[in-house]
Amino acid sequence: MKTAFAFLLVLLFIATPVSARGEFPVGRDKSNPFSDPVQGRFLPAKEAFRASAWRDDERVYVGFINAEDYYLHRHQFALDSRDPGVSFAELALPPGELMVHASLGEIHVFYDRVVFSAPIEASDAATEPLTITVTFQGCSDQGLCYPPEQIELEALYGSPPAAFTTSPSHDTADGPKGAL
Repeated sequence: MKTAFAFLLVLLFIATPVSARGEFPVGRDKSNPFSDPVQGRFLPAKEAFRASAWRDDERVYVGFINAEDYYLHRHQFALDSRDPGVSFAELALPPGELMVHASLGEIHVFYDRVVFSAPIEASDAATEPLTITVTFQGCSDQGLCYPPEQIELEALYGSPPAAFTTSPSHDTADGPKGAL
């Protein structure tokens, strides 16, 4: 009896830390909403919100294309330069669509796609690509709100990607040359 009890005790001490680290298959990961079969319908943030960046002589532009039934919060956008000697003035954001959010109250959001921009403040007017960090936050109409995300993008000099050359007039602010 003592041997069986000792064996079970040792097994418990081995299985507990292994299970806590997720190495022992004890069920789905409750901390990951994408592993739940019910919540597995949500896309990872990088798939739900696809971003592109480009620039001209005066402005940097960021465009997002959202998956169907996903939206971005207007008040959560931020833009930072990763290049020394380059910064950005205030963001120019379109007004967005008014929504009454369950926990945030009245906010403005963007469905489908959005383009925003900011004036480039640099020590020279080089046409080199700019490395930028974009902060954003979005949600699904099905109830999942993602935590604020940051992505790093290269803003190449030139025209916007084809996905942003024609867009509804309400989803651009100080739109890029050639758009609309």
